Amino acid sequence: MAKLYVPDGAWLVCSNGMKKQQIKVTSQSKVTIAGGYLKATVDDRPGGNFMCGKMIVAGAIIGAVAGIALVAGSIVSGGALAVAAIAAAGAAAGAGVSLIPSICGMLLHDWTPFDTNVLTVGKHPLLENSQIPCRLGGNVMILFSEKAADEFTDITMGRTAIDTVGVIALSYLMYPALAALGTSGSTAIGTFAKFGWKAGLNYVGGAILATGTAYAVGWSIDLAKGGIYSVIPTGDGNTVKNYVDGFESDPEKLVENQKLANGDGNKALYEHTNDIGGANGPGRETIGNRTSQYSVTERSTSVRLDDIEEHGPTTSDQSGRIQGAIEGRNPTHTQNTNVIDQDFGGRYQEVERTSVTTNSQYSPLSRAEIPSTIGNTVKNTYLDQKGLPTFSKNEGPKGGGIVMGLLQDAYKGITNFVLKGQAEDLIQALQNEEATARAKINVLAGKD
Repeated sequence: MAKLYVPDGAWLVCSNGMKKQQIKVTSQSKVTIAGGYLKATVDDRPGGNFMCGKMIVAGAIIGAVAGIALVAGSIVSGGALAVAAIAAAGAAAGAGVSLIPSICGMLLHDWTPFDTNVLTVGKHPLLENSQIPCRLGGNVMILFSEKAADEFTDITMGRTAIDTVGVIALSYLMYPALAALGTSGSTAIGTFAKFGWKAGLNYVGGAILATGTAYAVGWSIDLAKGGIYSVIPTGDGNTVKNYVDGFESDPEKLVENQKLANGDGNKALYEHTNDIGGANGPGRETIGNRTSQYSVTERSTSVRLDDIEEHGPTTSDQSGRIQGAIEGRNPTHTQNTNVIDQDFGGRYQEVERTSVTTNSQYSPLSRAEIPSTIGNTVKNTYLDQKGLPTFSKNEGPKGGGIVMGLLQDAYKGITNFVLKGQAEDLIQALQNEEATARAKINVLAGKD
């Protein structure tokens, strides 16, 4: 099927861009199409920046990561709220970068495909399906109507706003999870370092058991909610589940398929915090502190008369030692010698020698403890899911997992409703204004 050539002033949109642009033909000034417009070639480029939404989202992500590091290092105070604020500042910085003149031009590759069979003033002309891939992952596409370009960028703006808010919310909502993960990670590393691989793997295995059990509980709750959502109609032929799962909102795919499709219901990262009981330390709360201290005291006595010395038996006492526990790698030894009795002439002396060894120990999680570990995990997850959540600027949200999940579902449903409307507007514009604009362009035919 013949492809359309591209005239000067055709609209350009980026799959990650929030602004439309027009192609500016500077590569030649002789060949015209579509009522006198210059014909675009592979040497022609967009006339300005697309205001990359991915830069804004990436800025928020970088800000969140930096915020977590700064708070963890006690460089800044404020906990969860400070992390969210730094994430928002990162998003603002990303928006600033996206407006730098020619930033998009520096990131774009070359047009592909193009008409390899025709030369226009020595250059290959562009086709309607020509695109420029961006080094940040987007694609610059050609549209022939301003209406379709506007609807395209509306979707990208909506997606960018939703994703940016999601990252900022994630940095706050996941702060307890990240703090707990950091603590559990430090505990795991410390266990490996202090007690060796056997103890370290045992701790990690217990943490996986606890977290996996909590995730199963959360997944069961989600499954039950999904079943309820699927039977609640919304009056437009859909159900609540359709809106919670979402609809196709990738503008590039909408241009390609020109039909609305249901989403796959994949969850955002921060939503998984509910599935593991809020991540408020399943390793610490469910597995418990499995390290402790013990000491071994050895005592012996000796009696010396002139050059003859006799040693009595050595006694040993243990305090706090757990049978089967793994000893630490760095025990501490102290020795003490105490003269019990002697004559002042030095011929007779009775001496007591004491040696004390103190060490840490790790009590491995045994197979017999697996049922109780699972039970404690279910209990802790239930306690985290019940009731209303509490919010703290330093510690983030705690508890109320079911309510938090419902709030997140409501946010998804509302934002997906907005994106669905924008997607339908784009499809309508493609079928009407875009089709009309395309009919005015000459089809590809022959050589110039």
